[in-house]
Order: sequence, then structure tokens, then C-alpha cells
Amino acid sequence: MKAFERITLLANVLIAVCKRPAAEVGKLVKAVVTYVTEGTRTDLDDLRLQAYYDLLVQDIESMRTAAEAKSKKCSESAKCRTSRNASSPTIPAKKANAANTTTSKPKAITETIVSSPAADTTNVIEVPKDSEHLNDSSYSKDSNGTVASSDFNASDVTSSFDRLKVIYKKIGDNESQALGVWQQLSESERTAAFAHTQRLQGDLSSRSYLYVYLRDKEWTKATSPVTQQGDIS
Repeated sequence: MKAFERITLLANVLIAVCKRPAAEVGKLVKAVVTYVTEGTRTDLDDLRLQAYYDLLVQDIESMRTAAEAKSKKCSESAKCRTSRNASSPTIPAKKANAANTTTSKPKAITETIVSSPAADTTNVIEVPKDSEHLNDSSYSKDSNGTVASSDFNASDVTSSFDRLKVIYKKIGDNESQALGVWQQLSESERTAAFAHTQRLQGDLSSRSYLYVYLRDKEWTKATSPVTQQGDIS
């Protein structure tokens, strides 16, 4: 029997016992200590004192049983943890470090735009490739507020279409279809369409969407001699 390092006794029993003569209190306490340390029960000659003793012994046994159950449970838990740790593979240090590495944000993609096939490399301009970043301030303008013709290259389908969108403004939901039509046009038609777009005025609501504008070649219906000649200077 494992001895207790600390003896806890029922308070209500002790209060009742302390009302008895000091000699009986001392006899009861001695009997309790003997039971806890040696496991030997003591027969007391007083029935009431014996009843107090039995209550205290019963409570001590309850505490001993609870303590042993807790100790057994802790021991089993420790064995389970040891077994689990032994069977778990060690995580490589490189993998752990990779999980803590912060992925850097990708840099904006840019493309090189040359003003014309014969242009000097000093006139190369880098502009964002994503069309959502295009705006009127991205290109040089002349005194009339239109995009300079030196920034328009009809032979480059992508860059010329991006410049057309900036000027025309009313794109709608058919941008991909508009690009498809733009690819089918000749360089002279693209130049004429761009020149006419630069000269468009009035409310955007009065314009057709870009896809319709290109599909129906609306710039060919204009009466302006300058536009029909495709002069974008």
C-alpha cells in the first residue's frame, strides 16, 4: 500500500470529533495515522469514536483509489506518446523551411514597343501588358489631345489594338471578338480605323461598341476626306 505524503480528512467529521475530550481526539488521530502509514486498522473501544474512524478510513480509501487510477492513466498516456513519437518519421528540415517561406508577388509583365520597324532603339517604350492598366496618360499626345501617330504600329496587332482601345473607350463585353476582327484587317485598314477613332467626338453613348465599329468598318462611312485618306499625322 502506497503511503500518502499528505492526509486529507473530512472537515465535518473533524468538527464533530473535536467536541469530544482531547484524549479521544488524540486516540482517533493516532489510529488514522497508523492506518495511512501501516495499513493497519485499529479497534476503538468507543462506538461513536469507531464510527468517526470508519468514515475517515472510507474517505481515505476513496482518495487512494482515485490517486491510483489517475497514476495509471498518466502512465498509459506517456507510453502512447512515446510509441507514437517513435513511429512518426522526422520531417526534413528543408520541407519545414519551405513551408515558412513567403512567396513573393510576381512582377508586372512588360512588353517592348517600338514606334516603327526602322525606329532607333533609343525610342523604345515599355508599357504594362495588362490592358486594365492602359489609360490616356500612357502615351504621348499631340496638341489636339490625341495619341501621337509615332506610337501606333499597324503591323503589331497586339500593341495597335491596345492603343485603339484607349482612344475608342467604348469596349463592352465583346473585346475578344473585336480583337479577332482587328486581326483580320490589313495594315492600311487598321491605320484608317485608328485615324478615324482619334477624330471621334461626342458622347460615348452615341458610339457603337468597338466590336461593331470594327466589324462594320464604320470608319469607311465617314465623309471626312482626311479620314478616308488614312492620314494619322
